[in-house]
Amino acid sequence: MRARTFALVGLVAGLGVAAAADPVVDYTLYATADGRYKVLFPGPVKTETSQIKTPTGDRTLTFESVKLSERVTFMVTYIDVADDVAKGPPGPRLDKVRDGNKGADGKLISEADATVGPEKYPARDIVVGKPTTFLRNRVVLAGNRLYQVMVQGPQEFVGSKVVDRYFDSFEVTK
Repeated sequence: MRARTFALVGLVAGLGVAAAADPVVDYTLYATADGRYKVLFPGPVKTETSQIKTPTGDRTLTFESVKLSERVTFMVTYIDVADDVAKGPPGPRLDKVRDGNKGADGKLISEADATVGPEKYPARDIVVGKPTTFLRNRVVLAGNRLYQVMVQGPQEFVGSKVVDRYFDSFEVTK
């Protein structure tokens, strides 16, 4: 009897852990003409811009985000690069973004090349572990625009089906 009780308690506890890994998130379609993309965001979107100095001149970085909790943030950033940069091979550009995401204190957990949309835009899926959080990023090169679709949070959350749905919903629009 005791063995069955412990087994039942273990099963219930295990189910609780599984449920916590994939919390219910209410998504709303967010589409932006300026950003030329659409995605399912889990709440009201905050938009910020910043001027970035690059070797080819100043560029505007747009950062759109939803802070789901103190530990979880959903983000899309985009920036337009110079035409000569956009015409270069995608591999080195994706490597540069990966290395920037990793920084000095990060550890690359995984990366995989991908394509996005019917246009088959070159992309790369990256997961980086930092000292206090994890970052999952899909970097997309669409012409001269570089998108980063990201979720920052605990490792079990950034790898969840809830986050898969967010990433799978991202589309470049015209």
